[in-house]
Formats: sequence, structure tokens, C-alpha cells
Amino acid sequence: MDNEEKKLWELYKKTGDPDLQEDIVVRYLRLVHFIANRLVVYASRSLDKDDLYSAGVIGLLEAIERFDVSKGIEFKTFAGYRIRGAIIDEIRRFDWVPRSIRQKSKKIDSAIHYLFSKNNAMPSDEEIADELEISLDDYYKITDNLGPMFLSSLDNEEQFFEGHTNTNENQLIDDQIENYEIEKYKQAMKKKLMQSIQELPERERIVISLYYYEQLSLKEIGIIIGVTESRVSQIHSSAIIKLRNSINMEF
Repeated sequence: MDNEEKKLWELYKKTGDPDLQEDIVVRYLRLVHFIANRLVVYASRSLDKDDLYSAGVIGLLEAIERFDVSKGIEFKTFAGYRIRGAIIDEIRRFDWVPRSIRQKSKKIDSAIHYLFSKNNAMPSDEEIADELEISLDDYYKITDNLGPMFLSSLDNEEQFFEGHTNTNENQLIDDQIENYEIEKYKQAMKKKLMQSIQELPERERIVISLYYYEQLSLKEIGIIIGVTESRVSQIHSSAIIKLRNSINMEF
């Protein structure tokens, strides 16, 4: 935080001047846009980007009120968590997945497992649709609504290890062993994930790389590969389904 911004914060916290608050909001609207663009892929079609953006602005306002300049934390980092949390809450509140879609998701999982076992290779979208005896368009209509089901991948990864607590007298040693085992597990999962990404069809591999490693928005990726933003979302969903199943088959 530079001196100018620090003075702005100190003055706002001292006076509560709405004009100063507006100045701070304007400075960080780009951050709201960035996070909303990153999370829109987890929303179904019932929510659009404007809904997520509005939720993010509310998160930004809450962050402004809660921020403590004296603690030496960068506001961008602090606000990022608040904005992200507000947007995820919005997705979870309105984007419940109907039972019928969940059932179809299970059928997709079963088809992918079968095709993996049969061909020992990552199946294409066309192969999955053929196995389900539906059109490719119908397959994409299903995957378009699965975004909220992928939200668990955004949660704190410690949730993967719930129940690994121990309160006996050898707690420290047990914790060290447990942490070692958890780290081994995480490294194995990471290795499997990287391997699975390489096995994806080329376009899906490109989308995953641009989205998660280059941190581009769906719109930016669409421009690069020459398809619509909606099509990029479909490609992303299909890739995530395959990666999730690939990892689940081994772990």
C-alpha cells in the first residue's frame, strides 16, 4: 500500500466520509470484475455475470468496513477473500442443482468410468454422448447446469482430510506423521491431476491451462480459441467432469 492510499484509508476510518468510501470502491472495482469473471464458470445459466458482480460489490463494501489499516495487511488480499466469499455465497444460494440434473450427472460419471475402463483413455465428448445415447447438444445442456456442483473444489482443501484428528498424549508425533501422509496424498493427487490434464482432448487442455494457469476469463479464452464465451464454459465443464472422474478412479 503506497503512502497516498494509506492516507486515504486513515482519513476514511477517521471520518467515515462517503466520498472517500466511493474513492476506495472505484479503486477496487477491477478486482470485483476479475473475481466475478473467474467464478462465473461455477454458476449455472440461472445466474449471469451481473448477479455475481453485484454480490462482489457487496463483499467489497463489507471488506472496506472491516479492514484494519493498523494490521499491515494488504487491502487487495483482504478484500479478495471477502469478494470471493460473497460471490460463492450468491452462487450457492440461488444455483441449487435439481435432482434430475444430479441424476444425469451420475449417468455421465458412469459413462466416463465405463469408457475409461474400455479404452484406457480419456473419452471425448462425442464418445460420452454416444454412450448415453443422447445428442452432443443435450450433453452440453446437462453440463451447463453442473457448475454449482464443482464449487467444492474451491473450498479449503483441509476439508478433504476431515476426521484426521487425534487427542492422545502422542499428539505431536501423530500430527507429524499425519501431516507427512497428507502431504504424500496431496502430491500424489497433484501428479495424477497433471497426468489427467495431459490426457484431455487438445481444446479442453488449452482451456484448463488458460483458465487456471494463465488466469484468463472465459471471454478472453473464447477470443483466443475462436469460440463463444458460452462454448468455453461448456468445454470447461466437460473437462472438469473428466478430471474429477479420472482422479476419483484412483483415489
